[in-house]
Amino acid sequence: MTAKICEICGQRPARYVCKDCGSSVCGNCFIPEKWLCINCYRKLPHEAVALAKEERFSLPFKLFLAGFTLIFIGTLILMIASLLGASPQTGGFIWIFPLPPIVFGTEKFSLPLMLMLAIPIIILIALVYFYFYHLNK
Repeated sequence: MTAKICEICGQRPARYVCKDCGSSVCGNCFIPEKWLCINCYRKLPHEAVALAKEERFSLPFKLFLAGFTLIFIGTLILMIASLLGASPQTGGFIWIFPLPPIVFGTEKFSLPLMLMLAIPIIILIALVYFYFYHLNK
């Protein structure tokens, strides 16, 4: 059995079939995003070609990039705050898992602030628990 040769370049073995014209084409002469050969892809309207260029990055990659950017900006804000005179002896922390939440604080206002954060977190955890509890019934 002989392998088909690409109908466009005539040099490499054909591995794909164009969905519009039915040509057998190689990987270099094929656009996998549209499942078209390069000849049919060139015949597309200009807007479709421009749209294909905009779809370079997938949604998960965009979400990863947005999350990384937010973390980086937050880190920069913390670094700038420490350089501009934020006291190194202050701070706080809420440990959520395993329940119950454990609250730490090192300033006189940190305990009330941490409790103000801990109470909505406990309520949110309870709401999520009851939602999934009733969802499974």
